Amino acid sequence: MNIGRSIRIFLAANYRSSLLIGWTILIAASGAWNLYQNYVDTIAKAKIEARTIFEHNIAYRKWSTMHGGIYTKIPNKDKNNPHFFFKIKGSQPNTVGFTIIDPFQVTQQAYEVLHKQSSNLAAFSHTVSLNYQETIDPYDKPDAWETRVLKEFRSGAITEASTITTINSAPYLKLLKPYIIDQGCLNCHESPEFKVGAVHGGMSVAIPMQPYYATAVMARHTILLTHLLLWLLGGLAIIKFAAAFRRYQETITESEKKFRIVSEFAYNFEYWIKDNNQLAFISPSCERLTGYSRREFMDNPKLLLDIIHPDDKEMYRRHLHKVDDPEHNGTDFRIITRDGQVRWFTHTCSPIYINGQFLGRRGSSIDITEHKKLEERLSHTQRLEYLGRFAGGIAHDFNNVLASINTFSHLLAEESRGNKTASDYIKYINIATKLGKNLTANLLSFGKRQNVALRATSLNNIISGIADILRSLVDEDISLQIKLAGDDLPIAADTHQLEQVLINLCTNARDAMPGGGTIKIVSEAVEVEPSINGHIDEIPAGCYMRLSVADNGEGINPADLNRICEPFFTTKDPAKGTGLGLAIIHDIIKKHGAFFDIQSVDGKGTTFAAYFPVKHGSASLASPPANLDLPTPPLADTTLTDDKTYSPLKTGADIKENKENIPARPAGCGTILLSDDDEMVRNSLTIQLQQAGFNVLSAANGKKAISLFIDHKDEINLVILDLLQPLRNGREIYEIIYRNRHRLPVIFISDNTNNLLSPEILARPEVNFMTKPLVIEDFMTLIENLTSGNA
Repeated sequence: MNIGRSIRIFLAANYRSSLLIGWTILIAASGAWNLYQNYVDTIAKAKIEARTIFEHNIAYRKWSTMHGGIYTKIPNKDKNNPHFFFKIKGSQPNTVGFTIIDPFQVTQQAYEVLHKQSSNLAAFSHTVSLNYQETIDPYDKPDAWETRVLKEFRSGAITEASTITTINSAPYLKLLKPYIIDQGCLNCHESPEFKVGAVHGGMSVAIPMQPYYATAVMARHTILLTHLLLWLLGGLAIIKFAAAFRRYQETITESEKKFRIVSEFAYNFEYWIKDNNQLAFISPSCERLTGYSRREFMDNPKLLLDIIHPDDKEMYRRHLHKVDDPEHNGTDFRIITRDGQVRWFTHTCSPIYINGQFLGRRGSSIDITEHKKLEERLSHTQRLEYLGRFAGGIAHDFNNVLASINTFSHLLAEESRGNKTASDYIKYINIATKLGKNLTANLLSFGKRQNVALRATSLNNIISGIADILRSLVDEDISLQIKLAGDDLPIAADTHQLEQVLINLCTNARDAMPGGGTIKIVSEAVEVEPSINGHIDEIPAGCYMRLSVADNGEGINPADLNRICEPFFTTKDPAKGTGLGLAIIHDIIKKHGAFFDIQSVDGKGTTFAAYFPVKHGSASLASPPANLDLPTPPLADTTLTDDKTYSPLKTGADIKENKENIPARPAGCGTILLSDDDEMVRNSLTIQLQQAGFNVLSAANGKKAISLFIDHKDEINLVILDLLQPLRNGREIYEIIYRNRHRLPVIFISDNTNNLLSPEILARPEVNFMTKPLVIEDFMTLIENLTSGNA
């Protein structure tokens, strides 16, 4: 049935081809029939000739019997022939003898003469009998086919038989008919088996077919040529007819296509409810959108209401309160599909009037599920974008608060040397400041307002410098282990941003182990050869410092590994993650010219690894920090394996500086111009610098800073500028300073460059940039380096 339907569809779609195929089949059938009839007629003509010869022979025999036989001289060779009857010999010596010759002998002798005259075309005829005698009548011996037919003659089953055979390598038609004994035969044959009407042998006539076949070949050529011409004429007619029909069909198809598009695709889900509230039509798209077939809707009109989400059902009822209500536009509601999915539809409903007659109501619904999802994601993206803008707007003020807290905590630490409790409290204040800075950096990353200041640095120093903060992030049931590289090769990195990466990775690892576990941080020098095709990045062959953070937590589903760094993609609960953390980490690593990869086993743990290219032409950094580890059992079931040993990590109050043994900072000398619009930052840095022995010229805005510089330009040894400040920003102040004193050292301080500093400015040897909140130790070290010998 399906095959037949497929054939019908094919024929309908290929009308011209169908007609040509049909016409070809018809012509082929006609030609085959005519060729068959030509063959039949050829055989029939040969049979007619054979019958004619048979009838002639029978007529000769009957004529002979009518006259009492034919007398002929007795040849010496036939003087003892039993088929000569009533031999008469003269009474005188040497007289000629006569006899009556058997009719079949007449036939035999006549055909012997015929064969001699025309051996190729002459017909054959001889008498055959089942009672032949081999020695007397060899000419009467039948072949196998003649024997079978003679038996059928005797039984009365048939009265004639013919076949095509080969005689002397030429085709012949052989016809065999029986001899029927009549009264004249009894004159010579008085045996008991000779009875009037009985069959006594038969006559076999063989007609040469070569002349008939020659005629048939000519007829066959005529038939083929005639049918070929008919096929060509019919084909041309079909092509012209099909072209006209196709134009007609295209017109109808176009009209149907427009109707189908309007009814089935214009609003995706179309239906027509008649004035008696019965469903008259529903588009086939209903099954694709709802999972229910047209038949199910037609059999159960209430299904239109049943699929509505329970929370939207009452609203939909009000929408269809009266079937002849005015048109409703833009009603959004949810449906529940057959397989339980929730999909959003926007619905338009309008009455149908034709010639003033109300025919019901037309409903049109469009599936807007993906649009709703996109709106939700866009809303989420916009919220994050607004948050990024908001963070960028307040980052300056927030970092100023953190900077002042950090500076005052450093001053407080100087004042509380030897006080163990105060030192611990100050340490926690510094950790909180660092975490606050990381939070601000994450927010700034949303707005893409974070800059990278790459300098040759030690990965070991970055890890050990933030160890206390990382320890504060994890719970008591989580063991933190740190293993630092013995061969600490320099890399080009932004220290603060790598600290941000470490904090975010450790936070992720902590969240992946709600029941506790182990986090292992490892730095090591590695040679990648050949390249590694990772889940996130392809790591080219080369020399790297690898930073890896491993946990033995829940792991990541393999299907999610390739998407884990996509923005907004998260495997966490929506309340616990935005899907931006790893995206930010990946972005920072890419800005470092480094590569990121993830290895994870679902249910066993995850390893995040960053590959930082080694800064070529630099030697290994001397004296790498000691390994920092916690005294915990070996790391179980983690994806990171390492056969190196770990030593305990000092944490919290156990990590103390022996303040009494720290030598006092050498007093500074010289004058520093400090310009920052935040009073707390300005005051805290002023106190810090004054305690270090510097004379500080303080300005609250750019105009004041320029005025102070003009008044004291020959006295100033160093300038510290906040980039964002009123009246004149930091770059504008610097341009004036640079025109007057090219080599005067300048330190820009801000949460980011805000695109105010060009790469050309940052590349100048006297220009330095530090991110707020400042690390006071690094800040003071830089100042001492810049002012030494410059006072």
